[in-house]
Amino acid sequence: SLNVEGSQKIALIGDNGSGKSTFLKMLSGLEPVEEGSIMWGKGLKIGYLEQEIVSDTFEVSGGEKKILRLAELFYSDYDVLLLDEPDNHLDAEHKDWFKELVKDFSGLIVIISHDRNFLSEATTRIWLLEEKKIADYSFGYTKFRQIYEQEMASRQHLWESQEKERMRLKDVVEWFRARAVASVKLAKAYHSAVKRYEKFVDSMVEKPPKATKLDLKLDLGKQHRRKTALHVQGLTKSFGKNSVLAGVNLHLFCGEKIAISAPNGSGKSTLLNLVMGKLEQDGGTIRIGDGLKVGCYAQEHLEALDENNSMVEELQRSVPLAYYDAVAYLKKFMFGHDQIKSQVRLLSGGQKSRLQLAKFLAENPDLLILDEPTNHLDLKTVLVLENFLKSYEGALILVSHDRELVRNVVTKVYELKNGLLTEIYELAEE
Repeated sequence: SLNVEGSQKIALIGDNGSGKSTFLKMLSGLEPVEEGSIMWGKGLKIGYLEQEIVSDTFEVSGGEKKILRLAELFYSDYDVLLLDEPDNHLDAEHKDWFKELVKDFSGLIVIISHDRNFLSEATTRIWLLEEKKIADYSFGYTKFRQIYEQEMASRQHLWESQEKERMRLKDVVEWFRARAVASVKLAKAYHSAVKRYEKFVDSMVEKPPKATKLDLKLDLGKQHRRKTALHVQGLTKSFGKNSVLAGVNLHLFCGEKIAISAPNGSGKSTLLNLVMGKLEQDGGTIRIGDGLKVGCYAQEHLEALDENNSMVEELQRSVPLAYYDAVAYLKKFMFGHDQIKSQVRLLSGGQKSRLQLAKFLAENPDLLILDEPTNHLDLKTVLVLENFLKSYEGALILVSHDRELVRNVVTKVYELKNGLLTEIYELAEE
């Protein structure tokens, strides 16, 4: 049960698959309510942004589709906006533009987002969807993280203390039960002990949710740091009369981690697709280091996943694992047994992201090419991915508009502008 009055910027957060998108659809009237009711104020005009946007009119990038739809929503006369991951696919400039739109909006916004920078700066209230309930926190994301961690620690401590007492009372019940047959007096004491035990159990706090653990690990052979991981020279690519790459050069060594920064539509995905062999260049050369394997993460799931396959079949496309080995491997990525048998199309956006991670990590790659890997991932998984990339010993090319991820993982940032790649700054290694 939730109640909202006045202008608020509410972040709806929770793990992938917890039901955030379903709840937002229920608020918008697109998903039926089985029990209870949703009541909006009279005459309110409500706008809704779905998680995946498909254009039926003309070809534009994912980011451009989002920008057009967001402009339509914010510059109309809506009183309420329900936004499902609106900042996915936006470049840095448009993330700032969107953040200001949210801050300046005079009505109510309920937004699903996994961008830590945006959540900290633009939201004023948190709805946490966990354990099939929504907890309401009347403050922003930064304070929420501190309070939530304290709450979980306190709850865990209290539950452990109560669990010890529950076990003690249970032993008392068992002691009286074993002797109740021989004595009326002990039989009464037994029933009294049972009542005391049941009353105590009813008053116990619920056991805290088990921390979901995604264990990302690779076992790479020792590589010489001055060995070439990727050498790109004089790379050119045009689509018709539109020149996208005009002589790109890049020399990446083993263990080196870089990010590529550029606005949407500048050719980042084209460059990555050329390196991965998905496109043919017009000119120039691309060389992967001898004996090195490349792991790729595509921004659009449909490029990387066959949605009609089961998760096991999809994994087996990448690595030759037996069925039960594939199931065991997927369980490490927090997928349940029934889920593993279902088709990929039934997964949420975040679950598809996790499946992509599982697929390319199974190949034990020496060079990672990641195109917007945090889109759709929940906050916990973003942190796990960040820690993995920090400790990863191979070479990395990262395209991401998640500023914290870039700042915490890479040591160099390149800009793709006017078809050329230029190093713009170097970050100090810790």
